[in-house]
Amino acid sequence: MKKLLLAVSSAALALAAVPASATIVIFSSPGEVQPAENVQFQGPAPSGNNAFGVTNQTNTLVTFLGTEALATPSSGQARIEGADGGLDALSFFLGAGSGFKEVEFNIFGTGATATQTTLNFTDQFGNLFSETFNITNGQNFFSARALDNQFITNVSFTLNGDVQDVRQFRIGGIGDTGIDPGGGEVPEPASWAMMMAGFGLVGASMRRRKTLQTVAA
Repeated sequence: MKKLLLAVSSAALALAAVPASATIVIFSSPGEVQPAENVQFQGPAPSGNNAFGVTNQTNTLVTFLGTEALATPSSGQARIEGADGGLDALSFFLGAGSGFKEVEFNIFGTGATATQTTLNFTDQFGNLFSETFNITNGQNFFSARALDNQFITNVSFTLNGDVQDVRQFRIGGIGDTGIDPGGGEVPEPASWAMMMAGFGLVGASMRRRKTLQTVAA
């Protein structure tokens, strides 16, 4: 009986450490997802390879990181580009412990030397979802949706050349990823239930053993 109780408790603890199944679906046409918030470049001015945007509803800071100095022209449509007029790579993310369910953006290819881009989407458990697409000489909308209780925590792309800029960033479903920024995962409710059931069985066994000892005495 004691071995069985220990096995149940061990299994519950092991389950709590296993992330849920991860799924991020990637799309390459506009309108596949419709995120709730626009990202506007009205935050701090770009600083070297970093630029900063803010969502228009929840006022959430979005950090952009490039492989070169970035610029966010104030006139016209909100967009981000390389300070030298071209852009060949970019990543963006929220603060530690935060993520989002949906994202859409437009890699603007007018005058581009790039013909392909590789998109990378990372979830809160470090799982990477990647796909390569062709770039046309015009608008190139890409988007993704996280399923199965996952959150997107980082979006990045690399190009085999330059594009003019990237624009029309939209994200939706901003929330707490359930992951401690220090690296500890918060167990899901089902896992907690199994853990508590295991601990309950252990407690019941201990009480029964104590009762039997008292009677024997």
